Amino acid sequence: MRITIGGEDAVAFRLAEALMADHEVTLIVPEGLRDAALERLEVRIIHGPTSSGKTLKAAEVSNADLFVACTPADERNLVACAEAKRLGATKVTCFLRRHEVQTNEAEAQSLATSLHIDQVILPAARLAREILRIVMVPGALEVEAFVNGKVRLVKHSIDKDAVFTQGTLKEIGVPKNVVLVMVQRGADTFIPRGDTAFQEGDLITAMGTMQGVDRLLTRYLTKRKHGRDPRRALVVGGGAVGFAVAEGLEKNGWDIKLIEANEKRALEIAPQLKSLVLHGDGTDLELLREEHIADYPVLIAVTSNDEKNLLVSLLAKQQGVQRIITRADNESNEMLFESVGIDVVRSATGAAIRSVLKRTNHSDNDLIAEFEHGSVKVLRIQVPADQPPQPLHRIKASMFAIIGAILRGEQVIIPQGSDCVQGGDQLLVFCKTEAEETTRNFFENLPALKEQI
Repeated sequence: MRITIGGEDAVAFRLAEALMADHEVTLIVPEGLRDAALERLEVRIIHGPTSSGKTLKAAEVSNADLFVACTPADERNLVACAEAKRLGATKVTCFLRRHEVQTNEAEAQSLATSLHIDQVILPAARLAREILRIVMVPGALEVEAFVNGKVRLVKHSIDKDAVFTQGTLKEIGVPKNVVLVMVQRGADTFIPRGDTAFQEGDLITAMGTMQGVDRLLTRYLTKRKHGRDPRRALVVGGGAVGFAVAEGLEKNGWDIKLIEANEKRALEIAPQLKSLVLHGDGTDLELLREEHIADYPVLIAVTSNDEKNLLVSLLAKQQGVQRIITRADNESNEMLFESVGIDVVRSATGAAIRSVLKRTNHSDNDLIAEFEHGSVKVLRIQVPADQPPQPLHRIKASMFAIIGAILRGEQVIIPQGSDCVQGGDQLLVFCKTEAEETTRNFFENLPALKEQI
């Protein structure tokens, strides 16, 4: 695809970097901008105002399959998208980052539609949805849904004395409609086999139906605990993300307390929530103790300042909070936060970029999700129509790849060894990014394996 991006900060640079390997990318940046990040990009650079018709013409936006406006100024993005569409860009995507325009996604999309904009992305709203998905599954470190929710992916650690610590995978088995696709043990990452003996603290990633994954979590990975209601959370930060998270959890019956440092913002959102909204500094340990932070099973730190989020999270960890979800918009901070023991780290920028990446894959071989900072993926791979049926237990992939689900018409099959792959199937395949091309070739050419089996 020919993709033109307008923007001058980390959002635009990270998006260009994610797209440039597979697409022809042009990046529009302001006159005189010099940034070390630009030197790393293998893209065409055009200097000028993103919303200028002259600049857009110089970038040949009329030939663009996709134009993305992601400058820090919402109004500039709206104008740029409207002008790019007028000049002939096939599809246009507009980022809206500030409170003024992003009241909610429905209103923002209505405004965008009136300007003939194909897609509007509210990074704050996208991040809030990701956080809500994860928080509402007790103990989960990752949660994703595919095929309209028919297939779930969940990452969770193994508790002490959980069923999975009491034998090998062959001896214990897994619930019906569940496939274990990855185990992380320290620095090691592997696909579990029958002789795999799990350990306390292993991180398990599984795919399956909602019911199957729920059984896996409650009966195999966790030791049932009694005591505090797990549906209680302390949210630090009342901006667009914090407000959306608090509102979403309230609607699902959670007991929420929110701390916001800006008095005006605290007064603004307090009447819109049933929860208690406090004006205060979430990094103030005395305040956190006064609010009995140790009694909350979940802390969600989502201010717009990465350093404050980290400090709040470390204070909460020190006070014994069991589960911590933290926002880190600076790319270099994401893995840093994880390295110091933060359970879940998410970025508004990352959430927004993932939305764009999904729109750039239109073939049957779609990339439908990325995890672990892009090191693993879920691919949708089309099996050739003339493929004879092959039992899964006879399909031996040499690379790090495993089928998590088979889509056959309207039917969704969570595969077991006795199931078959047949012509016309679509496969949801979990694989390492470094093995993506090999994985595609392998599953698209299964007939070539007949003589080897």
